[in-house]
This record gives sequence, C-alpha cells and structure tokens, in this order.
Amino acid sequence: MAPRPPLLLRLAGGLETRPVKLALSVLILVSVLPIQGLEDELRPYFLGIFGVELLLRAALLGQRGRDRSRLDVLLFVFDIVAWLSFLPLERLLDAHAAHALPLLRLSRLFLLLRFTREIAIDLYAIMTRRELLEQFGLVTLAVWGLAFGASVLLSHLAIPHDYDGRGPAPDTTFLDRIWWSFRQLESADNLVANLRVHPIVAVISLGLTMVGVFVTSFIIGIGANVVDQVVRAARRRPVGYAGHALVIGPVHEAEMLVQEFVRLYERHRSLRSIRLSELWLWLVRRGPAPTRHALPRMALLGTEDDPPAYLYAPRMRWVTYRKGDSAQPEALDLVGAAGAKRALILTRPDAGPDADAVTAMAVSSFRTQNRRGHVFVEVQESKNRDLIQAVGGPGTYPLDMQRFLGFFLCQHLITPGVESLYTDLMTADGSEFYTHVFLGDDEARAVAALGEGPGGEISFSRMARAAYQANVILAGVFLGDEVPERREGELVPVDGLVQWLNPLLDPPEGSPAWALGARAGRVPARRLRGLIGVSATYAPLRRYGRELLMGRGVAAEPAATGGAEAARVWAEAWAATLSRRRSHLERVLIVGYSAALPSLLRALAQFVPGIEVTLVLGERGDERMPLADRLASLGVTMAPDGAPPGPDGAALPLPRGGRATVYTQRGHDLASLAVRCAARGAPASAAVFLSEPEGLDRDARTAMRLIRFARALESRELAHGGRLHVLAEFSSVAKGEHVRSLLDAGRCGFAGPDRLMLSLVSTERIKNYFMVHSAFVPGVTTLYEELLGEGGQDLLRVEPRPRRPAEQAHGAIGFDDLRAALEPRGAIPIALELDDGTVLLNPEPGPTLAAARIRAVYALARSQDLAAEGERRPGEGDAGERARGGEEAQRISA
Repeated sequence: MAPRPPLLLRLAGGLETRPVKLALSVLILVSVLPIQGLEDELRPYFLGIFGVELLLRAALLGQRGRDRSRLDVLLFVFDIVAWLSFLPLERLLDAHAAHALPLLRLSRLFLLLRFTREIAIDLYAIMTRRELLEQFGLVTLAVWGLAFGASVLLSHLAIPHDYDGRGPAPDTTFLDRIWWSFRQLESADNLVANLRVHPIVAVISLGLTMVGVFVTSFIIGIGANVVDQVVRAARRRPVGYAGHALVIGPVHEAEMLVQEFVRLYERHRSLRSIRLSELWLWLVRRGPAPTRHALPRMALLGTEDDPPAYLYAPRMRWVTYRKGDSAQPEALDLVGAAGAKRALILTRPDAGPDADAVTAMAVSSFRTQNRRGHVFVEVQESKNRDLIQAVGGPGTYPLDMQRFLGFFLCQHLITPGVESLYTDLMTADGSEFYTHVFLGDDEARAVAALGEGPGGEISFSRMARAAYQANVILAGVFLGDEVPERREGELVPVDGLVQWLNPLLDPPEGSPAWALGARAGRVPARRLRGLIGVSATYAPLRRYGRELLMGRGVAAEPAATGGAEAARVWAEAWAATLSRRRSHLERVLIVGYSAALPSLLRALAQFVPGIEVTLVLGERGDERMPLADRLASLGVTMAPDGAPPGPDGAALPLPRGGRATVYTQRGHDLASLAVRCAARGAPASAAVFLSEPEGLDRDARTAMRLIRFARALESRELAHGGRLHVLAEFSSVAKGEHVRSLLDAGRCGFAGPDRLMLSLVSTERIKNYFMVHSAFVPGVTTLYEELLGEGGQDLLRVEPRPRRPAEQAHGAIGFDDLRAALEPRGAIPIALELDDGTVLLNPEPGPTLAAARIRAVYALARSQDLAAEGERRPGEGDAGERARGGEEAQRISA
C-alpha cells in the first residue's frame, strides 16, 4: 500500500475540488465589486484566504518538480500579483503611481482562468490549428476586403450620406466610410432604413448586407465546429472521479443496467448524509460511528465516439462517458480506473467465441491499475469462471449469467406462480435482499457481548422478531473467524465470510458454517460477522445492525396474554395447512435457443428426475452461433455427414433418468414444427418459448410463435393433459402482455382458468438487475446461487389447504404471528400473495390480514419441509402438529 502524502499536499489537492473552486471564484468576484469600502472591510480575510491558497499552490508547484509546465508557472505568477493587489499599496505609493492600482486589482480576474484551464487549453489548441486559422483568415480578409472596396467606391464617387450618424457632413473621412461598410456586413439591422438615399448607397448597403448574412452563417458554422471539437476534447479528459462505479463494455446497449444502477442509488439517497440521531448516539450513547455513502457517480467506457443517448435523461447527470479500448491503459485512465470502487465488465456479444478472452484481457488491464476495487465480470461460458477468477485475483466475482438465467427459468417451471415474487424481489421497485457486515474489532466485540449461555449464542428467533419490528425480514447471517476490515475508498469485504441462510435449520454437517459452530436457531455471537435480510432499502437493515451493536437488536420473550396466545394458536393451526402444490412437471416443450438453454436443460434434469424434454430449434442464426455449436452446447453430436437432426429428431440422455429429443428446422415457422413434434408423444405439462437474439425484433418473433401455439390448442391440433404452464421469455414484458388475452383457457379446452397458466419473464431485465445488485450488495451473488441452485435453501410458494365452503377461514393473521408459526417447520416467510394476485413482499408490521384473502405464502425453506401431503417421505410428520401438541420441535438438519 502506497504511503499517504504529507498533510500539506493533501490539503493542496483539495484546491482542485469543485466546491473550493466555486468558493474562490465567488471571493474573487466579490473583491472586484465597485462598492465603496467593501475591499477595506474584507481585506484581512482576502489576504488570509488567498495567502493560504498561495502557500498550497507553491507546495503543489514544488512537488511537481520538473513536470510542471510553463502554464503552471505563469498562473502562479498571477497568483502572486493578485495577492499583492490586496495589500494597502495606496498608502505606500504616490498619487501618480496609485492610478495603476485599479489595473492591478483587475488582474485578479486572471485567476478565474485557472479554474477553466482545461477548457481554455482545449480552446487554444483548437483555435490555433492550421485549418481553422485559414478559415478565420479567409473570413477576415473577405469582410475587410469588401468593406475596403465599398469605401473606395463611395469615396471616389463622393456620394453624400450619413456615414457616421451625424447626418451628411463634408468632413466624412475614408475611415468613416470603411466603418459604415463594415457595419452593413456585420448586421442586417444596419441596412439603410429607406430608399430615399442615393441609389448607389442603397445598392451597396443591400449587397453588403446580403453578403454579410452568408458570412455570418459561415462564421456560425465555424463556431459550431469549434464547440463540437471542444466538447469532444472534454470527453478525452479524465473524469476526475474517485470511489465511483465503472462500467466497461458495450455500454450503448446497457441502458437498462445503467438505469437500474441509478435507480438503486436514488432509492438510497437518504444514506448520502449523516443523520443527527446517529451522531447523537455516537457522541452521547457510545453507538457505532455514523457513516455516509457517496453520490451515484458512474463512468462508462465504450467503443463509439458519441455517448449513449440515454445519458441525456435527467437522472443521468452523474454518469459520464469516455471512448476507448478497455485493454489500453490510456483508456482506463480516462475513466479513473485507478480510483474506482467497483467495476462491471460486460461481455461483448459481437466477439463470438472470443467473448470471454476479450473480457479476461479487460480484467487484466484493469487490475494493473486497480488492485483494491471489486470487479464483477460477466462470463459467457461457465467453464471460464475459474480462469477469470485467477486473472482478476481477490475481489473479482465472475458472474455466470447464462447459468443464472437457466436456473431462474427453471425456478419458474418447478414453482408455478413465483414470477410475481421475483418481479418485486429482483427489481429496484420492491423490497430486496441486502447484507450488512460488522466491521472492525469494536463492532465484533459489541456483537460478541450479546451471546448468552456457556456457548455465547444468540437466539435467531429473537433476532428475527426484533428485525421485523425494524421492517426487516432476517433471512440469514454471515459467520467467520476473521474480523472484516474496510480500508478507505474500498467496498465492504466479504471474502472469507461464510453465508448461513435460514439459521432456523442446521447447516450441512462438515460445511464451513457447521465448523464455525452454527446450529439450528442458535447463532455463535463470537463469530457473527454480518446480517442478510429483506428490506425496502439498505437503510432499515443498516439501522437494525446498529441497534444490534447497541444491545437492542435481540427481542425479549413475548408476554403471554390471553389475546396474544389465542392469535398464536390460531396462526399455528392455519400455518400447519400450508404446503407446496403438487408438481405436475413431467414433460416440457422448449421452442427456440438462447444462451441460457444449456443451463435450463441441466437444471430441469437435476430438479425433476425422469423429465422428458422436447427441444425445437431453428437453423437460422448461424452468423452469431453456428447450429453445430448450439447443438454441441446441449451435448448433441451431429451426424458424420454434418446433417442436423431435422424433423426426425435426435435423442439425448439426461442425468437422473431424464431424456431430451432435439428437432431442428431450416424454415421460419418454428411453432408449427413444435406442435407436430409435441403431438408425437404424451401431452406436455409445460411449454417454454425462448427469446432468440437473432432477428429484427426478438419479442415480435416470440409473440408470433406463442400465438401460433395458442391457435393449435384452440383447433385441437395439439392435445393437452388437463394442465399446461406456458413460460415465455421477452426482452420487454410489456410488449408481450397483449399475448395474454389471446391465450384463453376456455377456447383452448381447459376446465378452468387455473389449468392454463402463462408466465412472462424478462431475462434481460433480471440479468441487468442481478449484475447491478451483485455490485451494490456484498455477498448477494452467493446468496442467489444457493436460492436458485440445488441442495441449499429454496424460495417456495406454499398454499393453504383448500377448504369446503362450510370450512372457510374467517380469522385474521398477522405476519409476525405467521413468521413465529412457521419457525418449527424451518421456514422463514418473506411475502404473501393475496386473492387478487397482489404480492406483499416484506409486509409492514402491525396490521393483520384476513386469512381467506391469502392465496399463497412465499417462504425461505427446504423443499421437503413444506412438501405436499402426498409427496412427504414416510416417517415425516407435521412439525406444526408437534408444536401444537406441546412437543418441542426437533432440530431439522440440512
């Protein structure tokens, strides 16, 4: 780590900040105001302030040594002269010499040149170019040549006229006629007012005015060209940011990502200032030190000359753009890569199979300038994750987006209806997962002091109860032996911390969390390093973390009152009826190819043993990814003669007894082939329409395929098995909403609307949100890997048992009571789905809700713990019944 510069140089560096520049500019302007007595009153302050500035400028000039330019020396001379002008020289000089003092005072205005030196240097360099000098010389020569010729003609003809505004006079000189001619060229307003003048004067005035209009247009064109070059030169200057976010790659196509980043910062604008309450707790009650978060400054590095059009939106004023090659150090200097806190490196779709190689080069170049910042890298192929990690080193997080999107689509298939939750959970509009890490030895000791009993443990149930009162659903914790430390200008470190989702359950034996002492319901206080929660913004979780440090984050045992006890018993009885809907996913039809398809296929094979998948692919799009490569990514080997599977299909075995059959077609109507292929076997329980990247409008193609599929169902060309889940991938869900009305359950022959479900998802939006959220929230990447992957915790949708009309529930339930009721079953509820389809993610504490209105509950749990009655393994009882019977709920091991 480089040594910190001396204090004097650090103070001198503050002279280049915008607030200091603005303050000094205002003082300079005030000092030259023609107000009697003002300068005498403020002279001591001016001498002190500008004397300190002069001292700091001298320190900077000396520190630069031989690297200082002649302009730096010249500006320093102006600084000295300006400071001398504040001295009471009028008392030392005689009256004759004192006449020069006003000019000396006006020299202070030259100091303003320092604050615009970059623009002044660019303007000077542009204006002194040969071509511009020639253009200005031509215009000047033409203007004064015409003025000279017109004045010569008027002088020889001796035509009387009011040339100087005094009326016709015999003493009009040649210079008066030249000035009059020039004024005709300069502005059309100077055209003779009427025709009651000499005809030659009228003709010359009209001719010069018309020529002047063209000359003015020419000068405007030159000026516009100069302004354009000044703007372009400004884009070649370094951004001057520090502690900012950096996005590298095809940023012109990353509008959604940048907008999501800005929206996320905007939602957390309250964290930009230090609250007085936090300052009071720190000073008086020995609370944690207050912290302040930076402005949403971003720099984009792309390959096109002009910045993206979306940067002109109002909320993008802190986002700047520079052009350059991400592998070149000069381009990285332009975007302040050395001082960036976080960098997002996007993959280039036009790079084809070399996309990850280009990305790795960008990571390597970034790391040569910045070893401390966190780098989040979009990886195209899963096998390259470790290579990218090795290139970037510590603080580098490869984001395997295609794998993530494949698991994300699979989650929608195995948990129908979950898209409503993810719409809120994975956008900046609703509540989200956030993490809070305890930093430093002081916070570690404060948390360790909360431990109770011989093992020094904290009850997770009591922590969750206190967190919910702070508008946070506590979903997990971070554990570790080492105490995290954050150095100045860096992000919160999470390397070395162990994530423990759903501490109501035991972690797997032998896992890192188990080795750190994690046991069901008991958090080891000495190793507690952070929190994982669902909240509207980071502020509530941060507030709860500060409460925990002050000893107020563990709730006391609730008092047993008659009303509270009755509500608890009723909530437990109602929660005991919650279970997952029985899965009907057996056969899946997938139409189209996207980069997420291989991951989706593997996820289906993992989660649904014996799955049968029918894949229908088009042979178009070879210019982006040849069909042979697409088939190879799925594990299909083409025939020796190179022929694709065609309409006959090719079988592909899948893990865990599954099977896939791949069909291909050269034509355009892929939906018709899909209908014919699906009709060959048993009816599909789900149909997936992927958004292929090739084509003029991806969403239009997906919508047309979906409409043709619906027509096949309506005409009974394609039979169904009584239930069908259709999942359609769109770039913009809003563009696909019109298809929903065309897929009617009644016309398609289903028994009821609930038998035909249509889910529209925007993987493009989810992808951009996930990348932004991964860069904004430490540790969220591994969190979603566990939620969407296999073997860890799941986000489950559980429904109450259907009741007959005579058994309809009439009670009301509070979310906190529901949380406590699901604890014995090892589940943490995070959202409610109401009868009108509304999803209440992280509901407000306090009010109760009629149980009859709750259609489903979304909970963090293991699948087998909330399985449907017929899907439970033999010997698995209902933990809720054991709790109501007075038995202590047994610990559930993962």
